Amino acid sequence: MKTIRIFLVLGIVALAFSACKPEEVFDTEEQFVRDTVLIKQYLADNNLEAEVDESGIRYIITEQGTGENAKFGSTVLVKYTGYLLDGTTFDTNVGGADSFDFVIGQGSVVQGWDIAFKLFNKGTEATIFIPSKYGYGNVGNLFIPANSVLIFEVRVVDILGND
Repeated sequence: MKTIRIFLVLGIVALAFSACKPEEVFDTEEQFVRDTVLIKQYLADNNLEAEVDESGIRYIITEQGTGENAKFGSTVLVKYTGYLLDGTTFDTNVGGADSFDFVIGQGSVVQGWDIAFKLFNKGTEATIFIPSKYGYGNVGNLFIPANSVLIFEVRVVDILGND
């Protein structure tokens, strides 16, 4: 009986150690390079030209707004539709009565929005191409797979707190 216990304990210990594998380290910059290639290919395939922010976020302004650009601490009211590169819509508030509002820099939206919306003013309509490192990164959710480039068509309804 004692021998069986020893072998059982040794078996469990061996199983525990064999299940331990070194975790793969996710390389954000390597993924950023892959995302950039995908975005450039998408733009080329659709005959689109985009501006590039210093962060690497690309955007196309289709309607220029007026007034000051949003800034850190501004409340931005926006109508938007979010897509994946394959055209799948994952979220929208277009068609509803209310706009979505968020405060730039508060962390309530993906980092790409905090970056991109500082480039826009009231009335701006634009398409934003957000690499995954500024979106949901290597963590997906029910509607957005991990490492997904996000595309947003947006209209800035208003900017508050720019005084």
